[in-house]
Amino acid sequence: MAKNAKKAKTSTQVADAAALQNRPTKHFCKSPKCPTPGERILLKDLQPAGEPRKPMSMFHKNCYRAL
Repeated sequence: MAKNAKKAKTSTQVADAAALQNRPTKHFCKSPKCPTPGERILLKDLQPAGEPRKPMSMFHKNCYRAL
């Protein structure tokens, strides 16, 4: 019984995890076709992309797929 209780997440832990995913990051989308270029990217929508030895570019996941 104790092992099952340890593995189960409480509702507050689930809510906290969801809140962390919905917080804005400091990054803005670099896509030229982005519908919201001036808004910060939410953590759950962040898609980093880059080449070796070059700075990373940050995109929304949907904007990156559309490139």
